[in-house]
Amino acid sequence: MSTNLDPKAAELLKPMLKRRLFVALNKALVPSEEMAPYVAEHLDYMNELEKAGKLFASGPFIQEGVLVGDGLTILNTSSLDEARMLMQGEPLIKRGLRGFDLHTWELREGRITVTLNASTSSFGLV
Repeated sequence: MSTNLDPKAAELLKPMLKRRLFVALNKALVPSEEMAPYVAEHLDYMNELEKAGKLFASGPFIQEGVLVGDGLTILNTSSLDEARMLMQGEPLIKRGLRGFDLHTWELREGRITVTLNASTSSFGLV
């Protein structure tokens, strides 16, 4: 980060989280129908990353009538190399059905609110 920030910008940045994550922009290389037989394998893989604490968030870009296509994955790993290795192991990518561009990203702003309703054992994200 530049050390020549104006004082107000420096002050605003000071309390921010600045959590380093890795963002993969996933690009379909084949039509959705060719990926469809491997969706369960893809979802199993992503669920395992989630359980291991390596997956911050992931999901498709919504396109009418497309089950699986382009998407976004945010990984919570210790390095860019680890994030790259995890993405290369993703079944759709491993099969050559998808490609990805990987970027180091810093979470600074945003809000995640979780509502827990104990009486109904339900929760929601806002």
